[in-house]
Amino acid sequence: MVKQTIALMIVVVASFASAPAQADSAKATSTIERIPFKAPSEGFLLDGYMVRDNTIRKKQPAIIFLVGSGTGSTLKNYQSTTEFFFDHNLVGQGFTMVYFDKRGLGESEGVWYSTSFEQRALDARNVALHLREYDFIDHEQVFVVGHSQGGWIVQLALAEYPEVFAGGISMAGPTFGVRRQMINDAASILQCKQGLSQQAAERKANRQVRRNLFFISLVGWKGNLRQLNLIKDFEPDAYLTAIQQPFLMMFGENDSLVSPAWSLEELERLFPEKLPDNISYYIAAGEEHSFKLAPKCYQGSWRELPFSVLSRDKIQQWLQAHTQPH
Repeated sequence: MVKQTIALMIVVVASFASAPAQADSAKATSTIERIPFKAPSEGFLLDGYMVRDNTIRKKQPAIIFLVGSGTGSTLKNYQSTTEFFFDHNLVGQGFTMVYFDKRGLGESEGVWYSTSFEQRALDARNVALHLREYDFIDHEQVFVVGHSQGGWIVQLALAEYPEVFAGGISMAGPTFGVRRQMINDAASILQCKQGLSQQAAERKANRQVRRNLFFISLVGWKGNLRQLNLIKDFEPDAYLTAIQQPFLMMFGENDSLVSPAWSLEELERLFPEKLPDNISYYIAAGEEHSFKLAPKCYQGSWRELPFSVLSRDKIQQWLQAHTQPH
């Protein structure tokens, strides 16, 4: 694509229908700017965009958002999530939101399923370095936020690139490895669909995951199978214990993919005395993997479920507490 040099500016003008003189005085204008970019990383160009309020003249902290796993984790598919939690909530508060598609998805170059977690973290770092071309960004206050698999990538990015990232938030990112997350997912399905006890579901899920990984090792050459073959042995321990920046982990109480109980058990194992002062966690009561309000084993329409205002506000409060005003 030809690099766009002129930012797309969306001007939202809100006015009230009343008497003409009153309408003129009541009219309010806010300007939100969407700035496309191409960031280089390991020979590929990553396609993304920034969202900011260009009426704010001071330098703005930046938040780089990292999507989850698979081909469905694109900026287009995450749009309702990012608008609710970030664009409509943080941009007006003086934050610049930064989004980019994974390698090989959307308009980004590369192949997503042959990209390791380490490479995803490197891509986030290279996007952060690309932001240094923009003078409205506060380059000392670049944060990284990731959802699901993106939460794992936040852990790597903070641990590996402390000189780049000022802090981060993991939204439903596990504190345990990929194999155990697969068991977590399979056990939840067995409990909900077959009514098995937790212990029985975990035993059966263990057997299923072992069989599946053996099969994948034989035929996992492309797509989801190739990606899973690449990441199946990932464990986050070394990264979690290396993080020195402020780090918030958010878990949904009713998350069937990432058990908050298992996540806290791992934290207790890694930090037997107490959590370091820079690390905190939040359990979102009554919420599921996408921080929508839903009971366990919910079978209805996910599209109709509301996102959580409480989790949205938690993100905003944490970011405001860990940024320095100019």
